[in-house]
Amino acid sequence: MNLQPLYDVKSRLEQAAIAGTGLLAEDFRLRRAGEELKPLAAASPVFGKIHQGLTGLLAAPRAEQGGLLLDLLALTDAVVYTQGVSRADGALEPLPPGCGVYLPLSYSQLNPLLAALTGKGGGRQSQVKDIWEAQPAFFEDYRVLPALISGLGDSYGELAELNAQILKGLGPAPLPLLKEGFDPAGKKDMARRVEVISAIEGAAATPWLREVLPQSKKSVRAAVIEALGENPENASLLLELAKTERGAQRETVLWALAKQDREAVRDFWTAEVAENPAHIMFLKHSRTDWASDLAAAALRREIETFFDRGNSITPEDRLRLNQVRWACTGKTSPAMLDCWRWMDSVLNSGELTQGASHLVSLSGEIVNWLLDSLYAAGPSPLCDLCRELWDKNRDHTRYLPHALLAALITRPAAEVYETFSPYLERSVGVRKASALKDAFGHIFWDKQSGCYRISHNLYDILVWTDSRTTALAEPLDRRWFGLLFKIPDFTNALRRLIPPEDPELCDKLAVYQYRAILNSHFLREDVEFLRDHGWTKWQGFLDRKVRRDGSLTVYAVANYLNATSLTGPEKAEELLHLEKIVQEQHAANKRPLWPAASVQKQIAAWNAECTG
Repeated sequence: MNLQPLYDVKSRLEQAAIAGTGLLAEDFRLRRAGEELKPLAAASPVFGKIHQGLTGLLAAPRAEQGGLLLDLLALTDAVVYTQGVSRADGALEPLPPGCGVYLPLSYSQLNPLLAALTGKGGGRQSQVKDIWEAQPAFFEDYRVLPALISGLGDSYGELAELNAQILKGLGPAPLPLLKEGFDPAGKKDMARRVEVISAIEGAAATPWLREVLPQSKKSVRAAVIEALGENPENASLLLELAKTERGAQRETVLWALAKQDREAVRDFWTAEVAENPAHIMFLKHSRTDWASDLAAAALRREIETFFDRGNSITPEDRLRLNQVRWACTGKTSPAMLDCWRWMDSVLNSGELTQGASHLVSLSGEIVNWLLDSLYAAGPSPLCDLCRELWDKNRDHTRYLPHALLAALITRPAAEVYETFSPYLERSVGVRKASALKDAFGHIFWDKQSGCYRISHNLYDILVWTDSRTTALAEPLDRRWFGLLFKIPDFTNALRRLIPPEDPELCDKLAVYQYRAILNSHFLREDVEFLRDHGWTKWQGFLDRKVRRDGSLTVYAVANYLNATSLTGPEKAEELLHLEKIVQEQHAANKRPLWPAASVQKQIAAWNAECTG
């Protein structure tokens, strides 16, 4: 059926609506379109109604034509819309492998994600992350997957890294598209492709990695070499590359070799560390016994050198000592455990004192190094060692957080509380509060797995939880929170510890947060946290806060009030009361907190919210 006459009638009616009904009698194109519509009118009642309406419009008195024109145009528009179709010429073909799958999602559903992946400016990372958490299936769509891969080269590096993490979570589906158009001499986006392919395929990626290695350059070559380290079968190749690569590329080879565990690799590292002691840092992620033994020997050598120099430590010594400390983190071989026992004997002897040329307390740092190592190792012989060191002197808090954390990782929750609470619950003093902070500061509630976990790196908790986290043996005994809520300045850690689905603890956390912002400087996000948790006791806070420290500026007050759930008039009332305090200060010859004019202006603005 040829619908062109219908479209012509619609077009002429739109022109008439613009030009006015005074010209309808002279519009020969409209009359001709009406004549051509007759065959359609005979074929369908709805087209016949349009033709009848057009005839009536042209014959009606001018005073009635305006209303008739609009009615007829509305009917014609509606009919035209019902005739719309979408199609493409040619036979249907399946989507090519790896380009994504078809999902019945509308443009409006996908557009926010596509705009975030392909757009510019800030705020896109959080938008992509939110959609990934809420609708992970969207990223498999054939319209989204290419944009996600293209986003590996996004100018905003954190978004590009997030895209890489998401691709790793999609499994093998993106592999064909990742390898299509791969440029071994490309830039950072190609290096991220290598990282994703290696993460998805594991050892199976080796043939492709070996194929692209000869042509790879710069950052892509570094990514290929690092990926080769994931397969033990590549040890011989990496040992050869250690002889030929130079500069930063050789360092990448060393990072890759640190993942291997063959006799030839062990011999290589023994010689490498002997020739370049600083290269022990490349073994920081290795958990092999031989790497642990090398790190333990290096740590003991550095401390003994410190003694030989009369307990003096230079900045260069400090850098080298940090490299050794990083290498020792998480290591658990018998030699490493003996090294920590030796270090404890040194601490007890009092030989380790503050260096005159570098203002650090090395003895305190060494205790923290062992705690960091326990964070990283999780359930391991280090747990028994920490309990052993604490058992030697239970009244001393030096190893209390170590033993407590080790018990949380390995022992029943009630047993842990009953064993350690007597040493902590009488009074949360400075040292005991520090012990609690050290033990609980790296623990967080993981909603996805429904358990408490511990992380060596707090950034993993806040941004992207990964396999470096370790689950506690059991959920925390709730009695601990009675002590934790007594610790000042522990808000962020408590937010990580308390499950959002626990209303009782969330209410207590809100009270804790309120007292925290009352007693110290606060950020707007602290107030927003209270608001989002249903806090309603806003009145009187500013009065108490200003009388307590008198440090609030009008900007801080406005930020506070705007973050609360108070209405405009309630905000104005709070500020008006605060103005009286300003006047009292002025009368007492004290400097006002802010100009009165600023207060009156803000009061007027908030009062306007009620009438607006």
